[in-house]
Amino acid sequence: MSSSASTDPPAPPAAPARVRRRLFSLAVGLLLAGLLWLALVSFSPAPLKTAQAFSLPRLGGGPRLTVTFTGIGAHPPAVVTFFASWCGPCHTELPILATVARKTEAAGKKIRFVGVDDNDAPASGLAFARKSGVAFPVGRDALSRVAPTFDIPGNPATVFVDGQGKIVKTVLGPIKAATLEAEIARIERT
Repeated sequence: MSSSASTDPPAPPAAPARVRRRLFSLAVGLLLAGLLWLALVSFSPAPLKTAQAFSLPRLGGGPRLTVTFTGIGAHPPAVVTFFASWCGPCHTELPILATVARKTEAAGKKIRFVGVDDNDAPASGLAFARKSGVAFPVGRDALSRVAPTFDIPGNPATVFVDGQGKIVKTVLGPIKAATLEAEIARIERT
């Protein structure tokens, strides 16, 4: 037998394998870039919502409680609390809010506290607010019309509004004194 060249078919050029690897790498890179973009868009903070003005009968009588957060004139930052006498956790939270509100006022801080007695009997709400030591104005919202404008699903809830009328934080459920004081300090800087 003579030694002759092999009769095997020629090997396919290496270029298609390289092209496939490059296309695969490009596809993976585009997929990762798309996922990164989606994550950044999904987890970016939403624009701050503007607090809606409201007007309610004053708990205990007297002139209506009208609360505005924007418009003509300067508006101090505000803490709006939603509570009811029938709400178990409110019995712990409202006295804390009342104490912090008194301390904040005594310190000369320009923070407005407003209460909303939500879906409550007027006499029960008034007795509860007095027993808790509330000195700030409280409106009576017998039909729970104000809470949905603040995206509040239930009581208790506390909403912090900066000096531009933007809701900067909402705490659903009982709030601790330390959280309340930290958020007051935050909105006071606006």
